[in-house]
Amino acid sequence: MSEKSSEKNPSVILAINEKLERIVAALFPIRSILVFISSLFTVILSFLLAFYLRHDFSFSSVESEYIPKILLLVLVTKLLIFFFFKLYDGMWRYVSIFDLSKIFGANLVASLFILFILKSIRTDFAPGFSLNVLVIDFLLCFLAMSGKRMLARVIRESAARAAGIKDIKTILLGSTESLNHVIQAFSASPSKRRIIGALCDEIKIGHSIRGTTVLGKTTSAAKCAEKHDASEILLLPPFSTPSAIKSILDELEQRNKKCELRMIPSYADIADGNISVSHIKEVEIEDLLGRKPVRLDRSDVATFVHDRSIMVTGAGGSIGSELCHQIASYKPSKLLLFELSEYNLYEISGRLTSAYPDLKIISVIGDIRDTSDIEKAIRDNDIDTIYHAAAYKHVPLMEANPAMAVRTNIFGTANLADIAEKCGIERVVIISTDKAVNPSSIMGATKRIAERLVLERTPKQTEFVVVRFGNVLGSSGSVIPRFKQQLKDGGPITVTSKNVVRYFMSIPEAVDLLLQAGAVGENQDIMVLEMGEQIRIYDMARKLIELSGLVPDKDIDIEIVGMRPGEKEYEELLTDDEKVEKTPYDRIYVGKKRITKLPDVELPALKKASVNIDSLKELLSQLIPENKFDEAG
Repeated sequence: MSEKSSEKNPSVILAINEKLERIVAALFPIRSILVFISSLFTVILSFLLAFYLRHDFSFSSVESEYIPKILLLVLVTKLLIFFFFKLYDGMWRYVSIFDLSKIFGANLVASLFILFILKSIRTDFAPGFSLNVLVIDFLLCFLAMSGKRMLARVIRESAARAAGIKDIKTILLGSTESLNHVIQAFSASPSKRRIIGALCDEIKIGHSIRGTTVLGKTTSAAKCAEKHDASEILLLPPFSTPSAIKSILDELEQRNKKCELRMIPSYADIADGNISVSHIKEVEIEDLLGRKPVRLDRSDVATFVHDRSIMVTGAGGSIGSELCHQIASYKPSKLLLFELSEYNLYEISGRLTSAYPDLKIISVIGDIRDTSDIEKAIRDNDIDTIYHAAAYKHVPLMEANPAMAVRTNIFGTANLADIAEKCGIERVVIISTDKAVNPSSIMGATKRIAERLVLERTPKQTEFVVVRFGNVLGSSGSVIPRFKQQLKDGGPITVTSKNVVRYFMSIPEAVDLLLQAGAVGENQDIMVLEMGEQIRIYDMARKLIELSGLVPDKDIDIEIVGMRPGEKEYEELLTDDEKVEKTPYDRIYVGKKRITKLPDVELPALKKASVNIDSLKELLSQLIPENKFDEAG
């Protein structure tokens, strides 16, 4: 390459330099060379010291004339055997019992080999040379090589403990086995945590695990945190259950003690010894739900989704995006993301493309209020299955914008249903909400009308299945993200009423059940997901404050602000004229509607009434006799 061309292409020069550096690093690994040199000096010094000790601290014996040639034999033999045992590759700062075993084995094999050679040729090679020197040499060489590595680890861990400010005084709570692995992991990694003690039921108080003193039993977590002024309790399996977390939080609140809770979520990580600081996570409000893991036979979903052309409306929303991820894992032939928000579509499309590079993903910016958008997306991509997640769900906002709630939740669903039938779609799964049951809000009422539009259609080729469930934790606009932001801002946390209760489940669990229900439901079924017990929002606010290591009403205030428009204190999953039947699937029920004649849904009348909230509520009251508009905040 000419000088002129090299000036024009500095990137080429950089690439060549980087390649040369990699070649040099591969041919001359500095660390391995240093370890080799260290081993060389260790072998020499061990042999000389062994000879010196064997001959009463003297080199003046007759056998000393054999030292040079025997030392050469020892040196060549040991260094070669050490190479085959890969003793030059290990990281000293992470030395373990396994590494010490390798060092012992390598020294034993080398010494036996040298002993065999010398015994065979001693008469001519070194007559009268004491073979006891080799025994002493074996012990000294093993101890020296092990000691160097152990010293390096001790120095590193001491430096790690001395580095930084140890401002997180941590108490560990777990079983003997889990504590052993975690304490070992902490000793090998720099951390701002200072382990001040452990809580364990299997070891006597005052005894220690790897130098960490057992301060008490697992039931005394709050008491020990207060006594030793701990700023954090780290929960290890099997003590990271919702009941254990709640118990500790309640006791901390009683003692008025600030202390954060964190946890190692996976027992497998502890059992395998694969623990690092990155495995530690804050205890989230989801960890307090106490819901048992769902047991699903996902073969029905896999059969239903695999090789289908699937469209998800509202693909960039909280439920829609998780729905897309889980659908993608079942390998459909293509996945069409239908979303009005450009940014949300960009985000979900990028994540899916990265996670599922072999899946055909189509991103469409479209509006379910526009029939041409829907029809074009379906026909251009030969869609056969639709999951309808697009909707407005924020209760107070829809009270302030009733026309938009009607246009999106009602007309959008009607548009989708009409086009789906027109295009011969096999199945449409409509995602509904518990707020559609005995609705007290515009949002809930529009979702109930949307249910009626698909459930009361004259059956044709297209099947419609409605899946109804309650709140999900962490969804956009939900209470938990708002509480967390208020906590971050220093409070107060605002709660509408001390009596408000809601059903909750995590987004992944909700979507997992949704897919199952959508696959096994029959035409015009309402599939109801079992949501567990209702949870008081006020209690969730208090627990969230405590999880942050703060004291409710002392560090962070909780302010009761009154019910917002359209809200009611509790939600239901069934109307008065519905009953549920259990399905063979865990936590999935099918709602069977009793025959009750209701006024027909006239879309033109709804459109006309939507411009005025009073007129709209009057019409919705007629269409939904079980409404509870008069009970709303």
